[in-house]
Formats: sequence, structure tokens, C-alpha cells
Amino acid sequence: MRLSMISARSLHRILGLIVGIQLIIWTLTGLAFNLIDEQLLDANTMRAKPGNQAQNSVRLIQPTVTLAEITNQQTNKNAEQLSLKGVELATLLERPVYRLRTSAGTLAYWGDTGEAVNLNNEQLIRLARQSYLGEARLSSPIVDKEAAQRYGGNPAFYRFDTQDELGTQIFIDGQSGLVKAHENQGSRFKQLLFMLHFIDYFPNNGVSFNHLATQLIAFAALLLGLSGTWVLTRKLAAGDYFSWQTNKSADKGERQLTLLSPDGEPLESLILPPGNLLDNLNHDRIRIPSQCGGGSQCGMCRVRFLEQAPQATVEEQARLKQEHLAQGIRLSCQHNCHQGKIALTSRAQLRFWQKAQSDAEQAVSPAQASS
Repeated sequence: MRLSMISARSLHRILGLIVGIQLIIWTLTGLAFNLIDEQLLDANTMRAKPGNQAQNSVRLIQPTVTLAEITNQQTNKNAEQLSLKGVELATLLERPVYRLRTSAGTLAYWGDTGEAVNLNNEQLIRLARQSYLGEARLSSPIVDKEAAQRYGGNPAFYRFDTQDELGTQIFIDGQSGLVKAHENQGSRFKQLLFMLHFIDYFPNNGVSFNHLATQLIAFAALLLGLSGTWVLTRKLAAGDYFSWQTNKSADKGERQLTLLSPDGEPLESLILPPGNLLDNLNHDRIRIPSQCGGGSQCGMCRVRFLEQAPQATVEEQARLKQEHLAQGIRLSCQHNCHQGKIALTSRAQLRFWQKAQSDAEQAVSPAQASS
């Protein structure tokens, strides 16, 4: 299947926009991480740290239920035995507690009764207050399933909102008794920066850097390079940057070209070297305007070939009407220098040429006066 130049160029622009935007985002977020004070983005500004007294209380509290009884109880409740990855003996609200890290998550059991931990509102509020250094009022516990997925918690996962100036939020797993996280305005902004920086636009996709969004951007960057190579190869083959083709006519050097108005009146005669027609017409002054820099997109550089119009390129077939092509109208950026006569195609082009001619004459007059 033949890929046309116009589709390759359009694809290249679209991919350049996508990859370019992501590169700008990546650069700006990287600068933000380096310039913003880390303390302003700290989620644990108002989070209490366990002191020596709490650490000593762990040693004083002894469980009355053995770990074997806890694991047997868990096995009897589940048809399939969960894979045990670790066990921790700790204190929770001045009571011993076993925390079991399993393949299904972290489960907790009271060490003095053997019952599964399932904190009530009073216990949740007490635990939240212990973890919070501020004096602001705490809201009632709010079930937050989205945060449970984000932090890997059990279904009984709760959020506490505070009314402090940082907008602190406290997240507690009601079935493990763990204060999973604190968040505030700064930390949420930090999460946003991380999301943008690592292209992590899909929620709940874990910490893997090889997620779908990254793969899509990487694939877009690959296509960007391939499409750019294709366009460059076609431009080189067309002699837009170097004249690869030899002139088969008797004159193998410079070409004499006559430029005419839309009405056929001669404007000037030019001796032009081999190479791109638009570039050579504008080599000493801009005679024909162009906004796309010779990319065949703006269509402003069209001229009418009066003698042996060259074959229309794919870009011209997509940009120009068939009736214009039949009249010999072509885009000067798509062809090499032509020997013979070409005409401007519009009054706007003629006014532009007249202004350029006037400016050139005014520039020459002071130089002659000074000499």
C-alpha cells in the first residue's frame, strides 16, 4: 500500500503535537519538582509519629490467643487457604493485635479475643485523632472505596476530612487498624505532578511504569520518527534540499525565467540556479509569500506555468482543484527551477510583488546617493 506524502506529513504533524505536548508537560513537571519546596508537598505535615511511650507499650501487652489459633480460624472461614506472607504483633488502641499479610491483603485479629478487627466509629475517630497533630475538628468517618483501591485497603476503608488550612485528610483501614495515609492540598498537587510526569493517566493501574499510556506515547514517538524519515526522504528525492537530478536540456547551469502578472504582462526576468523554485524566487527578496515554509499546506505560493507545466505532485492533487491543475497552476514549493515563463495567479500576489519591488528600489536609491 502506497503511503502518500500528504498523509505522511499530516500524520507527522499530529504525532508531533501529541508527543510535543507530553514533552512540554514532562519538562514543566520536572522543573516543578526541582523548584517547589518539598515541605510544601509533604503529606505528613500534620501526622503524628509514634513515640517511645507507644513503643514501650508494645512490649508490655501480651496476646492471650496464639497465632496458630488465628491461622486455623482464618483457614476454616475460607474454602481456599490464603498464602501467608508475613505476621506482625502490634498494639492497636492499647490492645494486642495480629496483622497477617496475605495474598488477599492485610487482615487483623485481636490478640486478646481472636476476633477479626472491624473498628466501629468511636474506635476509628480515636485512631484518627491519635495520628493527627492539629486541633481542627474531624468529620465523621466516610467510606471511600476509591481510596481503598488506591492504597490497597480492605472494603471497610474510611476517610476523615479536617477543616485545617492544609485541607488534611486521614485514611484508615477499618479491618487492619492501619492509618494508611494522610493527604493535604500540597500532597494532592504532588500526586497530580507525578501523574502528568509519568503519563499515569489511567487510575488504579498500580506503580508499573510500563502501563498503557506510556506504551501509546512511546508508539507515537516511534511513528513520529518514521513519518519524519519518510517525509525527509521524499523531500530529498524531489531535490528540495539538494539538486540530485541533472538537467536534460542543453542548458545544464542557470535557468532564465520570466515572471508575468496574472494578466500576462512581463514583470521581470530572472537568472536562477538549479534547486527549489520557491526558494530561488525568494533568494534575494520575497517575491511570493508563503506561510508554511514550503510545506505545501498554505497554498499561497501557487504560480501558473505557461510552458510545459510539470506533472502535479500528490500534495498538489490534494490541495488544488482539477480545473486549476489543468490550467497549469502548481505550487512553486513543490518543483525545481523552471526555464521559461510563469505567471502569478492573483491580484494579492501582484500587490505583494509590487511592494517588494518598491522596497528593493528604495533600498538601492540611498546606496547610490551615498556613492
